[in-house]
Amino acid sequence: MNIYCITWKDERWSANKEDLKEINKMINKGQVRKKSLLSLIDPQAILLFFMYVLGFAYHGFTSLLKWLILKLKRNK
Repeated sequence: MNIYCITWKDERWSANKEDLKEINKMINKGQVRKKSLLSLIDPQAILLFFMYVLGFAYHGFTSLLKWLILKLKRNK
């Protein structure tokens, strides 16, 4: 079994404002920015979903109507 000991020496560093701005720019380059909720929504997927819902409702309604018409004709 290997045991590793990692230590960190507490050293204080100082920098002027221009250096801090440059360091912050370098740090922010590597960060991934959070996307807004509106940019995550795919409008094509939403449209496709509503088209499927409308198609399902239309075909369900027409199938039910045909079934009812056939039932009424048989009972006469």
